[in-house]
Amino acid sequence: MSINTTKDPRADARADAAIDPPIASTPQPGVAAPAGTSGPDLESRIRRRRAELIGKLGELRPDQRLGAAEARDKVKAALSELAHLVKWGVVDGWASIGDPVTHKLEQWLADSARQLIPRREQP
Repeated sequence: MSINTTKDPRADARADAAIDPPIASTPQPGVAAPAGTSGPDLESRIRRRRAELIGKLGELRPDQRLGAAEARDKVKAALSELAHLVKWGVVDGWASIGDPVTHKLEQWLADSARQLIPRREQP
């Protein structure tokens, strides 16, 4: 009698958006967006920040100090929050998101910017 210990992935299972690799399309550098805009510009800023946070997470992984572990947890939490906002707020595409979701995503961008600043430079 043989036992198969590996399970086949469920047909409806999807990877967590917080840990997927960054999207292949790269936003144009130097394009700044005024606050309160939605659509493709907000999408590109969200994707850029997500890629920056994933890069920061990669930099922190080899560091075993307690401070680095706490920073990793904060970055993971920010990515998880973004995945939740996108999953529930961006249903019919980025062009059709409403003001409450736009506000939450703009707030996420502002909050996540603080995580990219090295601890010594934070006010």
